[in-house]
Amino acid sequence: MFLYNGNFRLFLKDQKSILMRKFILSFLVLVIFSSFTVKPAAVVLPINNLEAAARPAVNITLSLEQIATMKIKEVEKIFGRKLSLKEKIVFKIAQHRIKKALKGQRNTPPSKGQTAFIISLIGLCLLVVPYAGIASLPLAIVGLVMGANAKKENPDDRKAQTAIILSIVTLGLIVLAILFVIAILASGGFWIY
Repeated sequence: MFLYNGNFRLFLKDQKSILMRKFILSFLVLVIFSSFTVKPAAVVLPINNLEAAARPAVNITLSLEQIATMKIKEVEKIFGRKLSLKEKIVFKIAQHRIKKALKGQRNTPPSKGQTAFIISLIGLCLLVVPYAGIASLPLAIVGLVMGANAKKENPDDRKAQTAIILSIVTLGLIVLAILFVIAILASGGFWIY
């Protein structure tokens, strides 16, 4: 019955497609991993401009910042020849990577405003944790003072401004909680039960 209703042909066809998919996948994996090989030999480009080869080599020292901001015309002037389209594209890609790396190096250590923001945020979060809410009062005060000092140093510091706001909110919630407890105790606490 298995042979007569055509399912066997579908089964064979399905097996062929699975084998074909496996072959294509293994071929792609082979191509991808073979493209990551490292060639230890240096690549020497042929000299197209004989006048540039006849001139003595001049040592030019450029910083990465200068390379990141150079124009193609400046590079051509340094090399003494026109760059091909491929060289221009590679140079622009290299410039982009250099700019990205330099941008990552410019990250400064955390500022006082950021520290005040983190302390204020922890104080606000601890307010809702039982028994740890007691620590939110000193954290809010420290965050408020550090935020104010950071705001004095740098008036444009947004994290310092946020730290001040979070500290004020935390202190306001603490005051509301204390007033709520006083109201409960003043009424005799009968409405709790």
